[in-house]
Amino acid sequence: MNNILATTSSFGKGSPQVLKNLQEKGFNVVVNPYGRKLTEKELKELLNQHRPIGLLAGTEPVTDSVLKNAKEYLKVISRVGVGWENVDKQTAGNLGIQVFRTAGVLNQAVAELTLGFILSALRAIPLQDRQIRDGVWQKRMGRLLQGKLVGIIGFGSIGQCVGKLISAFDATVLYYDPVSTNVDWAKAVSIHKLLAQSDIITIHSDAQNKILGEKELLSLCKPGVVIVNTSRGSLIDEDALYKALVSGRVAFACLDVFDKEPYSGPLTQLENVIMTPHIGSYAQEARIRMEEMAVENMLAGLGVK
Repeated sequence: MNNILATTSSFGKGSPQVLKNLQEKGFNVVVNPYGRKLTEKELKELLNQHRPIGLLAGTEPVTDSVLKNAKEYLKVISRVGVGWENVDKQTAGNLGIQVFRTAGVLNQAVAELTLGFILSALRAIPLQDRQIRDGVWQKRMGRLLQGKLVGIIGFGSIGQCVGKLISAFDATVLYYDPVSTNVDWAKAVSIHKLLAQSDIITIHSDAQNKILGEKELLSLCKPGVVIVNTSRGSLIDEDALYKALVSGRVAFACLDVFDKEPYSGPLTQLENVIMTPHIGSYAQEARIRMEEMAVENMLAGLGVK
């Protein structure tokens, strides 16, 4: 029987029909037995054990070594997600392994999470909820999104979706992206101007290197800024962010992604931080469609109708 390895930690749980569809076409689906992101070693071991022709990949490192180890049997990698920076696409191409991703399917889910982060930070909703549970009835003055200047770093499909939602609150949208986009509700600016002027900065970039380091967080950004990251944990220097939050240079941080996950570092000790466990895609409707698309891509790559 042809095996397909699904390495995302929750594949098929919200949409069991995708597993049934693969089984009806003669495939045996092997799901991630760890219930978390795999290490490179664990991925290698699972590939060697099951020798799948297809990999429904999560965010685990699909490296040059992993691919060369599986070159005799692996034909298709279908990312269950919008990004594919964790896959060595050059090696895959050299080995004749096709690589797909589910582009566009997560735009609304990530954008709505981002908006929820921003509103929660401005009104300190999580903190006040915790205080009531602890028996403390203390009203904290919040701020409106209306009238704020929101800077979006990375103005692709997700960044633009975020911008449209924010515009509905009568906020001003600036963006920085190497590729200019002509929209009448947002203005392109340099990264330095965005940092200096924005009341809220939200990251939606596919860059590989850090965007907000010590200089940006402690010197260049506007004092009292709110930082939101639902993109990639590696784009923010977490140590510098901690210093900026403690000093008050950054008023609030909202993080769905971290440099190393699961995260258990010092940011967990701060009241002015909201954290979620990488749930950008975890809206039921988006997750179902993402898994359906990943399977469609897998079958297309294998030439199965």
